[in-house]
Amino acid sequence: MPDTKPPRNAGKAAIVIVAIVAAVWAIVFIGLNTSHHNAAQSEEQGKLPPDTNAQDAKPQGPHDLGTEPRSHK
Repeated sequence: MPDTKPPRNAGKAAIVIVAIVAAVWAIVFIGLNTSHHNAAQSEEQGKLPPDTNAQDAKPQGPHDLGTEPRSHK
């Protein structure tokens, strides 16, 4: 069985990949926490979260799927 060694820069590449994955994870984690914090603050103040539009806020019937009713001819 031949004794093959990994390329010399394989260790550096692995470190770079792990650093990129960790950075993306941290950005997503911080972004989701910030979003949750803003939504919780808005809810405490009795306001709608900024990503909720007015149509979603009004009461809907049991058969409403959020679409315009079709006129039957």
